[in-house]
Amino acid sequence: MQERLDASDAPRAAVLWMIFGSFCFGTMNALVKWTSMHADVWMIIMVRSSVIAFAVAAFAASRGITLRVNNRKTMFLRCAVGLTAMILYFTALGRIPIGQAVTLQYTAPLFVALLSGKVLAEKVSAGVALLVLTAFAGIVLIVSPELGTVDPDALLALGSGFFAAFAYMYVRELRTTDSPTSVVFWFAIASVAGSIVQAAPDLFSLDTKTLAALVGIGIGAGGGQVGITMAYQKANAAWVSAFSYLTVIVAVFYGFIIFGETLSTADWIGGILVVGSGVALVFMVPPEVEKTSQH
Repeated sequence: MQERLDASDAPRAAVLWMIFGSFCFGTMNALVKWTSMHADVWMIIMVRSSVIAFAVAAFAASRGITLRVNNRKTMFLRCAVGLTAMILYFTALGRIPIGQAVTLQYTAPLFVALLSGKVLAEKVSAGVALLVLTAFAGIVLIVSPELGTVDPDALLALGSGFFAAFAYMYVRELRTTDSPTSVVFWFAIASVAGSIVQAAPDLFSLDTKTLAALVGIGIGAGGGQVGITMAYQKANAAWVSAFSYLTVIVAVFYGFIIFGETLSTADWIGGILVVGSGVALVFMVPPEVEKTSQH
């Protein structure tokens, strides 16, 4: 049985999937932040991805869904840029406040808005371009608050956002050739393959609490990955990505409550510019929504 592939857009369903994914990722961020004090990035990636691969394989088997890859080149590119983004992001999470890291990583939707017109042939209006410029002013405040020095750890998170944008656009491209289940599964497998050599030697030295947190990261990441994969396959990439900013709010909450983190004035102003620009995309109706409303 082949999971049904649907090229038509469903904006409302896309938003619900993105909200679900954002809550899952917000919780995952907090667990990564805590676990980074007890395990390295490679271990986090390997266990996280192993949990996802097992869960998705079991789900596919129970539903008779094929995990066959139809568009191998795009799937490979999605996995490569996605893994790069994850390595950069998890490294940054262990070094800078969680709210700052998540805000910079969630520049991905703005990179999508900037790049999608050329890569996906989707309409990007002048208004979207203006919002992107506003957001990048916010990025400057976070990465270089004194406009003279640059925080290299913050650049890791920003780089993660850049590579994640390409990953999301490849997911969008795969919507007509490969099932969401297949996309999630093969990204997990690629991530295990990319981290197992570095992580395997330390696997049996993990304590129970750290291992439980790592499994929790996998569960949260799995839910988040399914959410964003479904969302990007159901609506305009630049538009639906705005709803992912709920993860920033969740992350700041976790950082304050669990880790006692506070953000500087520059971080708050920069964050408001970045998140505000992203949320404003919601009010820019994508071409697909206009088309849907006419039928």
